[in-house]
Amino acid sequence: MLRRDFISKIIEQMVSAVARLLKIDIEKEQEKFLKNFDEMLDTYYQISDEELEKLLASHDERDAMLLDEKLKNLQLRLFINAGLVFIGQNQIEKAKTCLKIIERIQAKHSDVFEFPSEESLKIGEDIFNLKKTLAEI
Repeated sequence: MLRRDFISKIIEQMVSAVARLLKIDIEKEQEKFLKNFDEMLDTYYQISDEELEKLLASHDERDAMLLDEKLKNLQLRLFINAGLVFIGQNQIEKAKTCLKIIERIQAKHSDVFEFPSEESLKIGEDIFNLKKTLAEI
């Protein structure tokens, strides 16, 4: 019970951190986004952007946050933005890893029916555009 409460508290903090990251204009402030993204990865996942592949492997502590249902849309949006910034920085492998992380998050929640909303439709469109951009490179 204590562990679950601890994880819930960390998830609440993470929601705030991700929300701040998503407010950054990724077209104008790519460096700021990457700096804050790396800090978030370090704080919550104990990895750097050089170790993004670790989020593709099963790991109980990381998965508790990465695959949390309440964080799903925030995480999807975060990794979409990260992928787009990595493309802008010509870091294509990191962008591809972000796409794989997005697919892992989606696969975890594929059995949960979600009524289409404006947000989910926009996320789907942005994922499609990220895939398309990566395919054109």
